[in-house]
Amino acid sequence: MITHISHRYTDQEALEALLGDGKLLGIVSASSSILVQIFSADTSAGHLRAVAALVGARLPSATVVGATTVGEVYEGRLLTGSTVVGITCFESSTLSVMAMSCEDADARQVGAELGTRIGRCAGNIAGVILLATPLSIDAGALLQGIESTAGSIPIFGGGAGDYAAMAHSLVFAGDEQYSQGAVAVVLAGDDLHVESRTYLGWRPLSRSMQVTGVDRLLVKTVDGRPAFDVYRRYLNIPNDENFFLNALEFPFLVERSGELLARVPIAATGDGALKFIADIQEGEHFRIGYGDMDLIISDALHIHRSMADFSPQAIFLYTCGCRRFLMQNDVDLETLPFEDLAPTFGFYTYGEFFSSGKPSLLNSTMVAVGLREGASGVGSDQALALRSETETHGHDPYAHKHTRVVSRLMRFIDTVTAELEASNREITELSRTDRLTQLVNRIQLDHVLEENLQRALRYATPFSIILLDLDHFKQVNDVHGHLVGDEVLVNIGRILAACTRATDTVGRWGGEEFLIIVPNAGLNDAARLAEKLRGEIEAHEFPTVGKMSASFGVTNFVPNDDVVKMINRADITLYKAKHAGRNRVELSNA
Repeated sequence: MITHISHRYTDQEALEALLGDGKLLGIVSASSSILVQIFSADTSAGHLRAVAALVGARLPSATVVGATTVGEVYEGRLLTGSTVVGITCFESSTLSVMAMSCEDADARQVGAELGTRIGRCAGNIAGVILLATPLSIDAGALLQGIESTAGSIPIFGGGAGDYAAMAHSLVFAGDEQYSQGAVAVVLAGDDLHVESRTYLGWRPLSRSMQVTGVDRLLVKTVDGRPAFDVYRRYLNIPNDENFFLNALEFPFLVERSGELLARVPIAATGDGALKFIADIQEGEHFRIGYGDMDLIISDALHIHRSMADFSPQAIFLYTCGCRRFLMQNDVDLETLPFEDLAPTFGFYTYGEFFSSGKPSLLNSTMVAVGLREGASGVGSDQALALRSETETHGHDPYAHKHTRVVSRLMRFIDTVTAELEASNREITELSRTDRLTQLVNRIQLDHVLEENLQRALRYATPFSIILLDLDHFKQVNDVHGHLVGDEVLVNIGRILAACTRATDTVGRWGGEEFLIIVPNAGLNDAARLAEKLRGEIEAHEFPTVGKMSASFGVTNFVPNDDVVKMINRADITLYKAKHAGRNRVELSNA
């Protein structure tokens, strides 16, 4: 059985009274271990040390840890500007605490050492609470280090905050405090059960963009332009001391492994780079996101129900400060129902730690952790009554309706964005497609040629081109008319598309000329393909016209080539095939 008591710190006398309470001391004396978590808006080392020292003096067997915050969760509700103390008593489980500085060490190395220490802990590890200072260390690298030595273990927790000052945050264990460091508490026991869940609730708003330049936790360019331009252009956010407060509701939503990860910029540099506390990789695609409050509440209800099935005896919440900023007075809508299940305690973070196999540093999410000793249902002497919006807020038709307005605006923007992207895709497709043959057109062929040329110049990757011209095509138009001629061209396009690889680019060069770009192929490979195409065209029976043939010029990339040289060489070679009797393949001598 786990017993949890939350206390809102006002002064030392009140805390002393709680710690000296006979009922609490009775629970403590019957406990195998006691975890005390202190979460505080006050970032002064003296205040935190005084509170921790008092707890340590009155409960000498307790494990005392904590962090500075950007909001406190007390009995399921948001507090601000407070210090809260959570006392969690375990009947049979064990705790192991470890704290490390990152001031003079690489965060990944510190994580690896933490992981090694975690692996040495005795007992059946049910989970690890992790507190760290992501403002001053690479917390993502810390997690990678832990995973490298501890393997796949359940990790949950949060990054210490400082109420958006973005200057100074602390984590601590006992009287050890770190402005650059991490604290881990290992929860172990054969009878200890942990249920951890996370959810986001942010939807994409903008078009898809690509990260094109990264330096560690700095995103330097997006689509080849300074990354800050994204916020200036779309949201009119200035690059000043209030950038974080203005941007934190609008994270990058990064597409990674089929999931959306939120990444919140904490600052913009003078040269237009964006600083993050969590990793973004070069080449990744993202959209600007915004919180959908209907989705957040819906996801929260799902997590509440899942947690109810688990029957927790205590619940810890680690929830991003972005959610508090977004939801304002409505933020309790997602946190307060947890208190119906079990005593609920936690803090608002600068990034959340969560592991569902692979540990991750998240942004803009909530991580909910349920703890229980014993079988499901033990200690659950109160029937669950999940709060609906009506039950929580009465029947006031105007209460909290701005969430609905924002959600509908979100839906409107999302729909308009989707329609614009669909139109842009259609326009893009039309701009690079030959209307008659549906092959790529001259503009797109020029683009693909340049891409292959640059790749060949940089990496010495071979490629070849095939230029073909239909023999005596003018006679088809003169005898049968242009509609029949168009039908011939369409059939030629189908033959070429059917007989080439997916990696080849087949396009209409102009009139009755077609160009095929063959990547990763030398001259002989391209010649064999040209001969195959020549044979297929010769064997085909064209409606109305009957038999047709084509002449081919083939050339390959050579050092110091450019697009004009290659096309001229293919053109000269094609006309050699024409003068040599047509219906044949000629190779360039280059």
